[in-house]
Amino acid sequence: MEGQTFKKKERLRLKRNFKNVFEKGGRLIDNNFVIIYAQNTMDYNRIGIIVNKKFGNAVVRNSVKRYIREIYRTNKTFFPIGYDFVFIPRKELSKNFKRIDYFQIKSLILKLVRKINE
Repeated sequence: MEGQTFKKKERLRLKRNFKNVFEKGGRLIDNNFVIIYAQNTMDYNRIGIIVNKKFGNAVVRNSVKRYIREIYRTNKTFFPIGYDFVFIPRKELSKNFKRIDYFQIKSLILKLVRKINE
């Protein structure tokens, strides 16, 4: 269970960091998520989460952000090292969010992340 923390340094926080990922990054897209990723110069990953205001109410938006952070925190070994990731849940997920549980979201995200390693 070591290494299952989510430190402050692992968060994308600054506008210029998000801009860099959007400009130089690759995209993985499916019906539920868009993951934008770009290599960074560090020996650890950073993640950012963008949830549109049209994605349910505040409770749903915060829940999906918590799910994504927790999935990243507990599955860091699946993510290639030295990347910045931006997760964007799509409207399709908001329609089904009440019927989808944590484990289904986890499998959706990890399926997309495996494509980065290929």
